[in-house]
Amino acid sequence: MSLRIILLCLGIVLASPGVGVAFDGYVQTFESNGTITWGNGAITVKRSIEQPETDDGEVAVLDPLVTRKAVSSARKQMLDMILSTRIDAKQTVHSYLTQEPELATEVRGVVQNSPLERPAVFDGVGEVVASEILRGRLADLVLPTTIPFQSGIPPKLATTSEETDAEGGELPEEAGGGAGLFTGLIIDASHLQMTPSLTPVVYGQDGIGVYGAFMVSRANAVEKGVVAYSTTADPLALKTRVGNNPLLIPASSAFGSWRTDVIIPTPMARLARAILQSHEVVANCRVVIVMPVPESSEDPEAVENVLKSEDLQ
Repeated sequence: MSLRIILLCLGIVLASPGVGVAFDGYVQTFESNGTITWGNGAITVKRSIEQPETDDGEVAVLDPLVTRKAVSSARKQMLDMILSTRIDAKQTVHSYLTQEPELATEVRGVVQNSPLERPAVFDGVGEVVASEILRGRLADLVLPTTIPFQSGIPPKLATTSEETDAEGGELPEEAGGGAGLFTGLIIDASHLQMTPSLTPVVYGQDGIGVYGAFMVSRANAVEKGVVAYSTTADPLALKTRVGNNPLLIPASSAFGSWRTDVIIPTPMARLARAILQSHEVVANCRVVIVMPVPESSEDPEAVENVLKSEDLQ
C-alpha cells in the first residue's frame, strides 16, 4: 500500500466523529476562566498576561515575576475550585479536608505541582494555563476513605415519593437502538436543577438506592468517576462511557439541599438494578447523568458566593 493511501486512511479515521475524541461532558465554569469538565475530570484555569509597552512603543519582554504571579493566582483558583467541589449531598472537599490536615497538605502539593502552559518570554502577551485532573492521585486524596465503596448495601431515603408516581407504569426507552443487552445507563435530568458531585446516588422512588459508591470499587471510582455528567442524552456522543446500547431513563426529581442525588421512577429502577448486575457495566462505571445546558456564562458573583460559603464550613 502506498504512503499516500495510508495517510488518506489515517486522515479519515482522525476526522471521523467520536474516534479518538475525549468525552468532555458537562463543563462547570468558575469566574469565567476556570472549568471542571465532568466527563473526564479535567480541571483548567487560565490567567492572561500582558506586559506594558516600553517607552519606544515596543512590547517589553515578559517579566518572570509577572508570570510567576499569574501562575500562583491560577493555582490558587484551582485549589478553591477543588475545595468547593461536592463529594456528596453532605460534604464538600473542603469540609472533608479540614478534618484531614495531612491529606489537605498533599492536595495543595498536587495543585502546586500541576502541569502548566506558559507564553514564551518574548511574546509579550499570552496566558498561563494550569491544569489537573480529578481522577487518579487527586481523586484518591479527596474521596473519603469512610465512604463504603462496593459495600452492596444501598442507602435509603427517610421519605419516598412512590405514592406520587403518576407515570409509574411507563417503561423506559432503549436509547441505543436495536435489541440486545443494555450496556449502561443514561439518566436524563436535563429538566432538573442539580449540582454535580463525586459520589452521587441514584434512588428509586421507593427510596432505595439503585446505583452509587455502594456498588463501585474505590479503585474504579478513582480512575473513572462514579458517574460522568453530560449535557446531551445522545447515545452516540456518550458511547465511550455507556457502550453501544444504553438505557435512557428520565429522572423524576433531584434530592437533597444541594440536589446532588437523583430519583428515578420505580419501574425504571427495577430494570436499572437488573442491568447493574452486569460486572462490565459496574466495573466501568457506565452511568451518565444528563445535566441542563449551562448558560453562556455563569454568574461570577454566584460562583464567588459559593466559594465563600464553603470557606465558612
